[in-house]
Amino acid sequence: MPLRLIPRRDRQLNRLVKAASVVECKKKDLLYTQGDGAKHIFIPRSGHMRLTTQNGKSGNSKTVAILGPNELFGTEAITLGNERLYTAIAGSDCELYALKSKQLVKALRKSPATLRSLLASQGEDLAKLRAIVGHSGAPSRARIAHVLLDLGCRLGHDNGRRIYLGHWFTHQEIADLAGVHRSTVTTAINDWIYQGVLKQSLKNLVINKPGALRKHGLQNTGDVFRRRIVSIPLKSWNG
Repeated sequence: MPLRLIPRRDRQLNRLVKAASVVECKKKDLLYTQGDGAKHIFIPRSGHMRLTTQNGKSGNSKTVAILGPNELFGTEAITLGNERLYTAIAGSDCELYALKSKQLVKALRKSPATLRSLLASQGEDLAKLRAIVGHSGAPSRARIAHVLLDLGCRLGHDNGRRIYLGHWFTHQEIADLAGVHRSTVTTAINDWIYQGVLKQSLKNLVINKPGALRKHGLQNTGDVFRRRIVSIPLKSWNG
């Protein structure tokens, strides 16, 4: 799970963010390209960004992460001289804080708790990747449920019974994150809408029954993937 920063709770980060330049992006704008020199770390103020990588065989891009407000990305810039590991594309109109790498490193040195959180988030991302890519033997629908729950937990609004997720994401983006075909995502989402687990509107995807979606995520899964699903904090188990 990406590191979510709350600058006002950290005096050093708060100063840094206040002094940072703000970058405005329109949907589909390119922020940086895989292989570029990495000099800044970014924090979305609004909207969301997609990190993508090129498929060597087809040349098509594949979404590997989605970052929303207050979620740090571009951390390869912390080590000077590094190149960008991914291409960053605006998934919606958004505003980003651009933090200079040297200044962020100084702030992290003075904020051990935030540094520990950053390191922990990197380990969590690795564990998530291992679970998603199939080492756990989880079926496709379980992985799709996991992606929806993760996005809902991080970027949605939970009113205690339902989770309202801004309808930002295409079926292809969800398929990339889950490691399945787009047609599989379309079929699963349509089935869950029919069953009342999900509800779709013009502006939102509503997880209408979070508990039921979580059960779909637990079906026929291995221990590693099961621990990932159970660890996602949802206010509502009822569905």
